[in-house]
Amino acid sequence: METPSVFAIVVTYNGMKWVDRCIGSLFDSSQPVRVIVIDNASTDGCADYIESHFPQTHLIRSDKNLGFAKANNIGIRYAIDNGADFVFLLNQDAWLGSSTTLTELLQSFEDNESVGIVSPMHMNGEGDALDWNFSTNLPEIFISDMFLNKLKRDYSADYINAAAWLISRHCISVVGGFDTNLFVHYGEDIDYVHRIHYFGFTLCVNTKCVVYHDREFRRHCNDKYKQRVFQRDNQLHTMKLEYGDINRGIDMDALIISNKKSIVRAYLKVKRTKIRRLKEEGNVLKKIKISRSINKEGNMPWV
Repeated sequence: METPSVFAIVVTYNGMKWVDRCIGSLFDSSQPVRVIVIDNASTDGCADYIESHFPQTHLIRSDKNLGFAKANNIGIRYAIDNGADFVFLLNQDAWLGSSTTLTELLQSFEDNESVGIVSPMHMNGEGDALDWNFSTNLPEIFISDMFLNKLKRDYSADYINAAAWLISRHCISVVGGFDTNLFVHYGEDIDYVHRIHYFGFTLCVNTKCVVYHDREFRRHCNDKYKQRVFQRDNQLHTMKLEYGDINRGIDMDALIISNKKSIVRAYLKVKRTKIRRLKEEGNVLKKIKISRSINKEGNMPWV
């Protein structure tokens, strides 16, 4: 069998502390891989370091922070245009557990034609426990099989975060890239998994290989950006994920009309704060309607 063409995409933003482990692990892979880095205007010298220490990397420098979704889409487009059979998304704070990780992940595609995305097991940065977020998304059968010492190689999962996704070209050609109409940071991978399920693809976890994801320190940290997304804008973010799920039959026109009626009532009662909030919701509902239409069509949107 001909060796598949694998392109790895890493989006960097002030990720100097992880560069050697992240990029280095990709070039140590026994599976040949072409590495694309999209740097989101880092200020810590990260991009310059990659250029000088990993000259074989295709480095794309952005003059502003594009966010996770848009930056990855740029990399996906480049990979597809240059003949990628598979695209491997790897977070800047993650690295391959061994030189055979990508080879093992590819095996999961050979045995199941419905697979669109394969993820390895996610360990924390120290390698002494499963990543805290990853462990909460493992299917119940995995826990049972692990306890009974009869683990299989592959397990289907409803969702695994995009810290280390191997995606087939076929999946991308149908589903496309991340939805940049609705998402910049956080939530775009949940939405993407909804979309692969809509088109009949599955996501699976390969238990025979691992990545290390060094983010334990963020578990209880005061991430101001994340607070803005999940606290101040939590309701709008939830709307995007719930109403944007194209697997759900939702009458967006009815929701938009209902929102307009609520705005009129708020005007009559001179509730300025509520008017502002309802207008924000109305704008989001209109964007969701657009995204649902585009995402249902498929044919590689957003890249």
